Amino acid sequence: MLIADKRDYKRGYRKHYELYKKLRNTNSDVNSRRLLLIYSVECGLKYMLLDKWHEENPKKILESADETKIGILKSHNLGKLLKELGQEGNFKFPQLETIHKNQVVSENYHQLYRYCISIRESEKSKEEKLEETLKNVACWIGEGM
Repeated sequence: MLIADKRDYKRGYRKHYELYKKLRNTNSDVNSRRLLLIYSVECGLKYMLLDKWHEENPKKILESADETKIGILKSHNLGKLLKELGQEGNFKFPQLETIHKNQVVSENYHQLYRYCISIRESEKSKEEKLEETLKNVACWIGEGM
């Protein structure tokens, strides 16, 4: 596992979010654009967690015996990250279903877009809601930095 420090997470949030914003007004691939947004949000939330925990270097957390913090820091689960920040109820992520009948939740959104898996046609409005929620989270993160 690679270690990213607080500055890395902040830079990841900003760079991915800026590129997402540039791409959303173009005919760019929607999967790639949304993947950037998801990773931006994940980086931003992890930055905010380190800030909350008064820690610059997550290596200290990963070497500690605090299994709860270790699990949260290693997670891709956006809901879990928001819960730790006391924001779980403020942002609702829809559950999506792929054409392969797999359920997609906040823990595996990144896989959906990284692998360019299609969702069921009936889920398209939920997917748009997901992007809107992610944008709202990204804006909230930006206000808190």
